[in-house]
Amino acid sequence: MPSSAPPSRAGPILLRAATTGALALALVSIAAFTTGGVRGYLGDVLVVTFIAAVAATGDLGTPRQRLSATAAIAVGTELFQALELVGPDAPLLLHLTLGSTFDPLDLVAYGIGLGLAALLEGTLWAAPPPAT
Repeated sequence: MPSSAPPSRAGPILLRAATTGALALALVSIAAFTTGGVRGYLGDVLVVTFIAAVAATGDLGTPRQRLSATAAIAVGTELFQALELVGPDAPLLLHLTLGSTFDPLDLVAYGIGLGLAALLEGTLWAAPPPAT
């Protein structure tokens, strides 16, 4: 006899949390042990995926809403840099979180990170289908 209980959401939440943890470890490793393009561009790809992973782990909104919010954060950050709103005398924390140099290639890296997050949303992080 088929079960009428709703499918468990624990599996996808645990996978989202594991992905978030792995991405956090990767970002810390990149920041600590790499320089140049690897640190900049790979870090940009992974930080966008990390932001989406945090939102997915918290089960905030729908996948589309999470990806849209993540894109807005990424593009907004680059806009801050383009408008030079983080000056050389800004606190270090602002430089670390927002950066201070506009680079259009960052937008490409963000797009790749969003693509990776969308792939994860559709596969590994996907909620189980409703019971029929």
